[in-house]
Amino acid sequence: MKKLSLLLLFVSLLSPLAFADPKPDRDHGRDGPRHDEPRFPRGAVEVHVGNDRFFEHRGVFYRPGPRGYVVVRPPRGVVIPILPSGFVRIYVGTVPYYRYGDIYYQDTTGGYVVVDPPPAIAAPPPSSPAIPAGYQSISVGGAEYLVKDGQFFQRTTDGLVWTPAPIGAITPILPSDATSVWHDDIEYFESDGVYFRKTPAGYRVVEAPWKKQ
Repeated sequence: MKKLSLLLLFVSLLSPLAFADPKPDRDHGRDGPRHDEPRFPRGAVEVHVGNDRFFEHRGVFYRPGPRGYVVVRPPRGVVIPILPSGFVRIYVGTVPYYRYGDIYYQDTTGGYVVVDPPPAIAAPPPSSPAIPAGYQSISVGGAEYLVKDGQFFQRTTDGLVWTPAPIGAITPILPSDATSVWHDDIEYFESDGVYFRKTPAGYRVVEAPWKKQ
């Protein structure tokens, strides 16, 4: 009986150690996601010019910055695999160019290369520092966002930084590739995983309909 009592005492002392939670493994992310990692535009592709790395999505180019992915002007020579939706084909003499915004491309092996504007076309004047060309300013909860083709950006000291679409934001038009999605007899529009619903004021960013409580 005495031996049994000692055995039960030993097991009771061991139990807290056996079932204690392991310490978080910070090297492998077991303590949760790292919040200092910059957020990334969904669907962006990585492109290079020499050793310089860029990301392109919907005709907008980014470089990683301390506060996220910063909008930059693409350097001459960068190649993208496909042209952004809404490009315009123009000819200077017999030479074809592709223009998206104020960026010009030409065919090349593996895609389309950024080139200087054709000699016969004057370079566009710099856009107003208030609102860059092609962007629209909207307010959500007192915060300003700039919107271009369904993508949202905020101003920082580093420049424009991509940000996830804020719920409740209203845009005047849908992204160029938005597709219709029906759920419970209600029509939504989806682009890059962002859902919109038509309202009298425009298209409101909403949660995915099946996520509603």
